[in-house]
Amino acid sequence: MKKEIEIEVSARHIHLSKNDYDFLFGAETPFKTIKELSQHGEFATDKIVTIVGPKGEISARFLSPFRSDTQTEVSLTDCYQIGIIAPYETNIANGCANVILKTDLGEIRRCAMMVAIRHLHASPDNAKELNIVDGQKISIAAETPRGKIIFADVNVKINKHYQLRFHLDTDEGNAAGITGKCFGEIID
Repeated sequence: MKKEIEIEVSARHIHLSKNDYDFLFGAETPFKTIKELSQHGEFATDKIVTIVGPKGEISARFLSPFRSDTQTEVSLTDCYQIGIIAPYETNIANGCANVILKTDLGEIRRCAMMVAIRHLHASPDNAKELNIVDGQKISIAAETPRGKIIFADVNVKINKHYQLRFHLDTDEGNAAGITGKCFGEIID
């Protein structure tokens, strides 16, 4: 079945465990919601963490809610900029790069950095409608200002809280010429 799927370009960001948040910002330090995200219950906060590598630093916005493990999602360009090569993964349990995370209050070293694999968020109802399953690899075609592009090996992630969205990192989004709202559809 053909269905339009919104494509979102995901900028570098960090998910923090409660313990790491407390260490980096101080226990019980509040944060403000800057922007609601498309996935239910997720939002960008006003808190920024600096990611330090041997060649430099970049900043990443903390996305709430807290996670069980701290996870930093960056682009390959970000990796080159700070001199750390992170694996392409769906989550840090499958592999990650060691990185220093710091704020004005201190710094910690974590195996927490990855380049997120292009992925499709879908609810169980979306999955049934589209005839897809969790962990499946699919292809999505899109018309962009640069022309038609096909994204292969898109990892399907299914959760009852997910909104149907296709996520790319900034490198892939920029290379495809995606600006503003863009839609694609599953082709296989």
